[in-house]
Amino acid sequence: MVSFTLRSLIISASLKNGVGIKYKDVADCYGAIPFNRSIAADTISTIHDLFRDYYVFTDSALTPQVPAPFMSEPVDILKQLQTIGRNNYNSDYKFHTDVRLAVDTLRDGHASYDVECYTNYAFQQRLSLYAPVENGVQFSITTSLPDKSYIDYELRCSNKPSTIRLREEWATFAQREVVFADIKSYVVNVCLKDDSAPESSGQSQSRPHLRNLAIPIKKRDLEDNGPLGAAALPTAPPRPVQQFKNAEKLVAGEATVFYHLKTQPDTGVMVVHTFVADNDDEIAVILKGLTAFHARNVTKVLVDFQGNGGGYLSLSTNLVQLLFPNEHSLDASFEADIRVTKPVQRAAALGLKKVNGGFYNSYNYVDLQAEGTPRYNSSDLFAKPVTIERNDLKTQYTEKTAIYNPPLGKDITTAVSAFPWTGRRENIRILTDGRCGSACGMASYFWTGIHGVEAYSIGGTKGEDLSMFSFAGASVINLNRLQKTYRGLKLESPLKDLAYKNEVRFSWLEVYGKNRATPLEYDAELYRSKHRLDYTLKNAHSRDVLWMEVVAAAWK
Repeated sequence: MVSFTLRSLIISASLKNGVGIKYKDVADCYGAIPFNRSIAADTISTIHDLFRDYYVFTDSALTPQVPAPFMSEPVDILKQLQTIGRNNYNSDYKFHTDVRLAVDTLRDGHASYDVECYTNYAFQQRLSLYAPVENGVQFSITTSLPDKSYIDYELRCSNKPSTIRLREEWATFAQREVVFADIKSYVVNVCLKDDSAPESSGQSQSRPHLRNLAIPIKKRDLEDNGPLGAAALPTAPPRPVQQFKNAEKLVAGEATVFYHLKTQPDTGVMVVHTFVADNDDEIAVILKGLTAFHARNVTKVLVDFQGNGGGYLSLSTNLVQLLFPNEHSLDASFEADIRVTKPVQRAAALGLKKVNGGFYNSYNYVDLQAEGTPRYNSSDLFAKPVTIERNDLKTQYTEKTAIYNPPLGKDITTAVSAFPWTGRRENIRILTDGRCGSACGMASYFWTGIHGVEAYSIGGTKGEDLSMFSFAGASVINLNRLQKTYRGLKLESPLKDLAYKNEVRFSWLEVYGKNRATPLEYDAELYRSKHRLDYTLKNAHSRDVLWMEVVAAAWK
């Protein structure tokens, strides 16, 4: 049965371009891959040590009771990985799935374990809903094999007593073209790394992460490294710019689109759908869009962050300053620290002012303890750590620092100072659906937490809290980038390379809200939006209608 199913999978993949692939084809293929004890042992060793020595939230994840609106149990990720390492597996798929699920329990949008072997196919629910789904499925697309080939739905409308029951099969399609003839060639061509292939940039894909957000499978790549290695990411593909009945499009870039509301002509809408774009190019677009608003006599700006999964921290920082110009180079910078271990110190000792030093190049950080907050000119940031106790664990971190980000030029800050909304919180509002992640969340925090801008959150579960942003407290890299850093510094990495092609991502730097002792990732109080809205039949299908409703509520 397995060979027949695999044959149909091969035919579907190679002749039908993935159209004929069924859930069972993929499930049988994955289940037929033999368990390799040697690969499993090396995998657990590397992933365990990665989260022990490099992951910045290992101690924070043990917090026994996170404050509302968060809902999370304490997670001992190291213990979970140790347990997996002691289990007797006879299924390769089950082993790698258990590792993935263990990392997922951290509920950190920047942390993930994925191997191409078991993410080569994607599964999509083609039923579109704007209401919450209560069955725990990551709606509506996933690269992880679902438990069943379908989802059973029970739909109830408030104006009808009857219940509609329906079953929707998962649509299955290939994410990448591969050639294989049997299980062995699938493992060789899809799962195992090709040592002869050119080394990848090691840049990390964020999210968000395909498992965690209901976004198209081909969505833009995301990255949160800011100036510490984001340049090698491919340019995000431009999104189709929507036209709306009640809004006129004025300017569009790679990350932003500017609309002028027809029925409320004193209001402009700046849609920021990603922070993956060239910083200089997009800043020019944003300045052009804001200038177009000014020419139309706009006095109020609604910033729409719906579906923004994050991107470059540098672009996020500069966007904040375009509405609230910086008086000091650190005005839009977060205090931050990094977990310090012996392997980290060895890399930092050689990484100073070296391009391949990456995130362990102290020159990329600001010395907040020194007069004038200069950039570090020594590796003292890592060589002289401080001890922080969290959840009865004492761990070393760098002293508080900030990622160096050049301030906006005087010509730009002078230009935006003429706009009637600049520096005026009463003239600016934020709209989010809670999927504002990472760099998007950091921009939202600065505008709301520092500058007092009010935020409106739309969607979620009626009557319950909805955060205006998520996983906003860290920066992300991947295992391949970490290994590349050690090789670039001519150091032997303490972590073994994984045999499988992988995307293992982790948070390496944590940030703090202003004058806060708890890392922003766990500082739930800062996540609440000022106002909460629900979808309706009208605003769920017409974004411009939603804009008009928010504007009417925001500026009565």
